[in-house]
Amino acid sequence: MIPLDNAARWLPRLDKCAKRYLNGEELAKYYEMPADDRNAQLSALFSAPIARFTAVNEAYFRARWGEALDLLHPEGPFTLLEVASGDADMIPQCMARLHPGSRYITSNMNELLNKSLLQKTKGLPLSFQLISDDAANILAHLPDGQADIIAFQHAVNDVLQAILCEREGVDTVYSDWMDTLPAMIRMLQWEVDAGTLEESVRSPFMALMGSLWGALRTGGHAVINHYMFQLDLDWGYPPYLFENMLAMVRPWLQELAGAREIRLNDFNPQWWIILQKN
Repeated sequence: MIPLDNAARWLPRLDKCAKRYLNGEELAKYYEMPADDRNAQLSALFSAPIARFTAVNEAYFRARWGEALDLLHPEGPFTLLEVASGDADMIPQCMARLHPGSRYITSNMNELLNKSLLQKTKGLPLSFQLISDDAANILAHLPDGQADIIAFQHAVNDVLQAILCEREGVDTVYSDWMDTLPAMIRMLQWEVDAGTLEESVRSPFMALMGSLWGALRTGGHAVINHYMFQLDLDWGYPPYLFENMLAMVRPWLQELAGAREIRLNDFNPQWWIILQKN
């Protein structure tokens, strides 16, 4: 696997990140692990698909998103729209610590995941808005240019999978996402084997991006990151596709009107795409 990040840069910072971004219960679990184990977990996180979910993961991902958001919007509260959040709470957790009082909006349709996300983020010092609708309809909910940042936190793959599910009539709203994942993986296998994936998903994906772009203010940013899970690979997710998801969509995004890709130091373009709206 192409390394997710630079262990030499993050190992000395891990304890400080944990203290800043973890709550009391999470921090206690973090310190239950010997320092050598914590460091080994972080190194493994950077060198292989994710197979464990621990406080080390939470400290790193919250801090990593905090770093990205601080570089792009360093002053005061901001408005962030997250697409296909599922119940992953890295972004609202880091926003609550980085810029309390910010506005967090998520567009996600799966009812079980939405319920879980609301529970995880309960009590955070954010203005929180959940839009239970297809993100392609975002302009029906948000006036133009409200968002400072649009975030895809390990979400491009979910969006592309949902596009295939909609075409095939597979429910992604009321079902358990993990129960549906094997069917999604089979669809991806068929598309990859047939060489038809781009033909099937590119147009709906870019239509979604066009709608989202209307909700982003001029000068704002879309931040897209990606990584891999071992479970998906074990279930048959095409490895080359999973590792090179952003490499596939990058040339599509270069055709997005009014967008230019920018690069931030230490953000590997294999795992990050950052677009600015002109």
